[in-house]
Amino acid sequence: MDIISNRKETIYRRDFENKTFYSIGIAKKKQDGSYENGYADVVFNKDVVLENKAQIIIKKAWLDFYVKDKKTHLFIRVSEFEKVKEEKKQDGWDSAKNIEIDDDELPFY
Repeated sequence: MDIISNRKETIYRRDFENKTFYSIGIAKKKQDGSYENGYADVVFNKDVVLENKAQIIIKKAWLDFYVKDKKTHLFIRVSEFEKVKEEKKQDGWDSAKNIEIDDDELPFY
């Protein structure tokens, strides 16, 4: 099963006993209109290092699994992704939304 994302996905990082583990946040809308959130394990190529709450767009991934103690464990194996660049903000305002207003247009004098 191939997995391709057309939106930003948040990746969570957890370091435990000298190993790094990743998971992805997932959500679904319930019948009452609220959302239920969950997480799925993610495995990247060996050379990939991401910070906690990194945002990516998945280009190529698939559902994979391993069996331990006769139990199947599913995870998403990501082989290609694009890291989303962080938008820089100025003084708490999104710089893309800054507009210039002429003094004559202001509602006070």
